[in-house]
Amino acid sequence: MSDPDVRPAYDPSEQLARLQRLCRLRAIALYREQALYLQVLRELLEGATRQALFNLLGEVDPSRFGRLPESTRQNFHAAVTDLIDRCSVLLTVEQLMQLVRQMQQEQRRQQAHASRSMLQKLSRQTQESAPEPEPPTSELPRDEPSGSIQLSLASPLESPPGTAAQDPVQEPVPEPAENQSPGDLDVLRSLFELAGDAMQQAQQPLDPGAVLDPSVDGNDHFLPNEPDALLHWIQAMDQALERRLRNLSHAVNVQMLRSGLAQTLLPISLLDAVLKGQVETQPTATNVLRLRLPLAVGELDQGMDVLSVLLRSNDLEFDSPRLRQCRKRLRAHHHALLTMVRQQRHWQRRSLDREARTNWQTPSDSTQQLSGD
Repeated sequence: MSDPDVRPAYDPSEQLARLQRLCRLRAIALYREQALYLQVLRELLEGATRQALFNLLGEVDPSRFGRLPESTRQNFHAAVTDLIDRCSVLLTVEQLMQLVRQMQQEQRRQQAHASRSMLQKLSRQTQESAPEPEPPTSELPRDEPSGSIQLSLASPLESPPGTAAQDPVQEPVPEPAENQSPGDLDVLRSLFELAGDAMQQAQQPLDPGAVLDPSVDGNDHFLPNEPDALLHWIQAMDQALERRLRNLSHAVNVQMLRSGLAQTLLPISLLDAVLKGQVETQPTATNVLRLRLPLAVGELDQGMDVLSVLLRSNDLEFDSPRLRQCRKRLRAHHHALLTMVRQQRHWQRRSLDREARTNWQTPSDSTQQLSGD
């Protein structure tokens, strides 16, 4: 009776190769949908940005923009238009992939910096907690230094008690193992190895031709040809898009502050926290951020609201039916890739299981020699 794994329908290698072929076809369709999504976004970006500015100024002070001089208003409009044009040029698949590489480099540098900081802190704590080694004590009397003449009624042939301490063989040797336990030394050694690997990885991206992540750069293809890598590529592209929109929002907020239309400026770290859902926001118009800061103003201790522009892909899709249709098709590709990833992991486990059984059932050379003898 033949093994069912031998048939092509149950062969893990054949199934994995089939998934790669399907993934290449899926990557072509996914690239087209992603490019169409970005094209629609570029067309809607200027109108969405100006609508967000109009909503923000209407909530803060509708007459503030009218009180500005004509030259200031024209310069503000020109500056906003220039920022939108510069951002639109970068909203392409190729430019977002380049941004993904830069974000990976930044993440590696942050990890290396965190590892170095942790090691420095741990080494300082270890040095502070380690007891000072005691100096070697001599058996000679404390009143007389070593090598002095002793006046005693004892016979000179008898060895004085201090001669034993002068023997170099019997000198006490400080044991560093008493100061630090072997467990602490192992932990320090492993941490230093991890820090060395992290710092080495942080220096590798300095080469512009280095491949940082297989999910971003394929071997022979523009997009990854593995389901899990292509799924990671979709997530990385979404993160890069949010980074572009965040940078544009921060630049517009800076321009509002320079023109006198805003009194406060939220830092980029706070905008990132809002995008990650780490900060609670107040309800407001789309692409506008309202935060309640816990600041006492006069007799009221309820805080102060701060508004700023924050362009988000969810808000842009909410206002645009065309963008929602593009996102719907991208989500369909995402769900299909999730199914392909589950199949990929299943057949990878089958392949490892078959390899392990083959190595177990096949006798090694040493076993064959022993059986032949």
